Amino acid sequence: MPDSRIPFLLTAYGLPHVMGYLPTKDGQPHPRPLGPIGLMDAAVELGLSGVEFPLPSKQMLPPDQRLSASTAGVQVSQTLTPERVKEELDRRGLTMIPDYMVIVNAEVEETVAYLKAALTVGATVVRATLSNILCGDRRKLEEGWEARLEAVAKKMNALIPYAEDLGVCIALENHQDASCDDLLLLAEMTGNSPAFGVTLDAGNPLAVGEGPVETAERLAPIIRHVHMKDYTIHFAPEGYRLVRCAAGDGVVDFPAIMEILRKTGNEVTYGIEIAAQPTRTIPLLEVGWWACYPPTPATQLIPALQILWEKGRPMDEPYASAWERGADSQAVSAEEWDVVRRSVDYFRSIC
Repeated sequence: MPDSRIPFLLTAYGLPHVMGYLPTKDGQPHPRPLGPIGLMDAAVELGLSGVEFPLPSKQMLPPDQRLSASTAGVQVSQTLTPERVKEELDRRGLTMIPDYMVIVNAEVEETVAYLKAALTVGATVVRATLSNILCGDRRKLEEGWEARLEAVAKKMNALIPYAEDLGVCIALENHQDASCDDLLLLAEMTGNSPAFGVTLDAGNPLAVGEGPVETAERLAPIIRHVHMKDYTIHFAPEGYRLVRCAAGDGVVDFPAIMEILRKTGNEVTYGIEIAAQPTRTIPLLEVGWWACYPPTPATQLIPALQILWEKGRPMDEPYASAWERGADSQAVSAEEWDVVRRSVDYFRSIC
């Protein structure tokens, strides 16, 4: 890897319109989606060391993006096998973290096949999620959160013997749904296996009323991958809004998180990810939102509330992205690239 590269990966979901996952608000697809090979070339151009994307399969797209991808005319190349992905990565001197779907949405055999494919491309960590819940709003999960945790633990326990044999770690993400306690409980429920890990999304603790640095500290021993994602935070009648921004422009203390993880001595990868186009409103002032959480000490909210009161932007300050404003494909694409490039510049400045 050239000395000029920094040890960060470029994530596909940080460029949702450019990658072809998300049309414009009026349904306009990107005319020439970037695709996995294009993402690799972009990582090289930006001076990054790797990429993160779902191994090519339409089924690997999140459910809320499959229809959009189909509508946009995105055809996943059937010739881009794991072996071909590995060749293309090696040609560019890149590493990879593969993204997987919600862990309970696939049969064990299907997931094991994906783990084997990950190993083929040289990856020993696979990122997966617990649910499609966003904004910490567990009311939208039909079976309830406790049942989901039990289902995840059951599926992980079925997968762990295979993952251990392969030497692959399944790193579950705090995807605006899981708290610190949830992830620590799952580690315990799966026997603290080395095949169980966490993908820490640095901005997402705020979606469940927790602080990013405090979350990193508690989860540090089991963190294997990090989404270096930032947010600006805005006061809202329901609680607060989390708005996508370039790294360094928001509220996440990345140097503190990296220092915490450095001290563990564990091998941790970092992916530059930009938050989703839609603004996330966290309704923690609604009693019903808390009904799906266990009793929570008020002091546990202090880190998130300190961030809100110290860095919160006015309720009436404009915050919409080009996508939210209904801009065309060219404008949305330009803004996505601009935010990614500014994030790369920020991380280069602190490396």
